Amino acid sequence: MDRRKFLKTGLASAAGVAGLVAGTTSLLTWSPRTHAATVNVNISAVAGDIPLHAGVDNVARSTYMLCFSSNSAPQFHGPTILCQEGDTVNVTLNNTLAIDTVFAVTGTGINESIGAGNNSTFSFTAPAPGTYIYHDNQNSGVNRVMGLNGALVVMPNSSNRSFNGGPTFTRQFKWALHCLDPAWGETLSADGHNAVNSINPDSFNPSFFTLNGFSYPETHNPDTDLEGNIGEAALIRLINTGGMIHSPHFHGNHVEITSVNRNNVTGERKEKDIVSMMPLDARDVIYPFKTPPDAWPAASGAQRYPMHCHSEMSQTTAGGSYPHGLHAGIIIGQSPATEPEL
Repeated sequence: MDRRKFLKTGLASAAGVAGLVAGTTSLLTWSPRTHAATVNVNISAVAGDIPLHAGVDNVARSTYMLCFSSNSAPQFHGPTILCQEGDTVNVTLNNTLAIDTVFAVTGTGINESIGAGNNSTFSFTAPAPGTYIYHDNQNSGVNRVMGLNGALVVMPNSSNRSFNGGPTFTRQFKWALHCLDPAWGETLSADGHNAVNSINPDSFNPSFFTLNGFSYPETHNPDTDLEGNIGEAALIRLINTGGMIHSPHFHGNHVEITSVNRNNVTGERKEKDIVSMMPLDARDVIYPFKTPPDAWPAASGAQRYPMHCHSEMSQTTAGGSYPHGLHAGIIIGQSPATEPEL
């Protein structure tokens, strides 16, 4: 299965709404409901090998990870859960791991524990509109960094906005920033799922840096690269699920900060070319797709720019291969041939 095809969505029905985003359905426009719905989500906690970028030596690599998955196969990151404010979200979680698993949502009181080898169904009411991280918060963040994380996106009851009264956009993206230390994976694979139980700065040595689970150039895909015609503003839902600070730097246009950890900006918005992201941060930004102000003569046609991280080491992968890390492409003046899934 194509690793990008892990999301699944559905429309309201008498039996409820499928709450995992995926397949070919995009959120180019959001069709709000006038009523709350029941959203049904099925997730498994699994372990296994996830492929990594080969690096300049072209040697295939992988790392052992703990993952939330929409099926029984390892999947990084976990599936995006999509709902609308006020919905009832029913989550059935099948824990195949050898340790207890926790499903916790940042910024809320949602915190459910499922025993090793067990499954459980629990419910919660969708919180205020915004971008949230669901994750296993055990072991001082180790379980999250090892891969047990995903995004919860709560839409408002208004179209093409991230919150009621917020700026409009044409399409939206989710960017999950992460870092991986394959040595941790080797330890968990050899010694058990609870073998690493704290983040020790002296032993945490990430050598792979990913955007939506990929390192450049695999990040060049419709769910990650930003593309749009002039005036087709895009909303980017940035989440940092890893264990280090990232600083995405946008070229071509500055972004407008619309929300910081669900604290929405209703007045004048700051424009930034660099957005600092602490671990567990969620920030929503608008990439306006304006004519690049520094282009001379005036830009015409498709103009290509990069996004790269200003945390210098995260521009590498496989222990130093540049620029095969946390990078993405930006094309101003061209609509995407394939719409992003989120």
